[in-house]
Amino acid sequence: MKEKIFIDTGFWIALLNKQDEYHQIAKRNFKSILRNYCFYSSEFIVFETITYLNCSIKNHDLALKFLDKIESNNFVTIIEVDINIKNKALEIFKKYDNQFFSHTDCTSFAIMQKEKFTKYAGFDDHFKSMGFYPVL
Repeated sequence: MKEKIFIDTGFWIALLNKQDEYHQIAKRNFKSILRNYCFYSSEFIVFETITYLNCSIKNHDLALKFLDKIESNNFVTIIEVDINIKNKALEIFKKYDNQFFSHTDCTSFAIMQKEKFTKYAGFDDHFKSMGFYPVL
């Protein structure tokens, strides 16, 4: 049975955006990660990714393409951010006043703690500071 891995926004963006500084790393490792892990992400990660693609790099078509792939749901499980995750995320946000975590980061950490994830795909060092291990 494959191990679970949490996919962060930064990985999706790097994979999709050829101009991203981590694009080649994400592209080079995607098939290997897909072959060796079960992909999980959250609805907040999906929202953050499409927002970035549409608003920051101004590529609505790419945002729609990503959304279509996610909605086909044949390779990634999207975890819903329920009230328990939201509450735990706010606890994490309040506790770590020496960190600059986004709210989405905190929901990811809450999910990963609850679901016992140890690894993630992404380029955000905040995950390491919370005890998670990057696969890239």
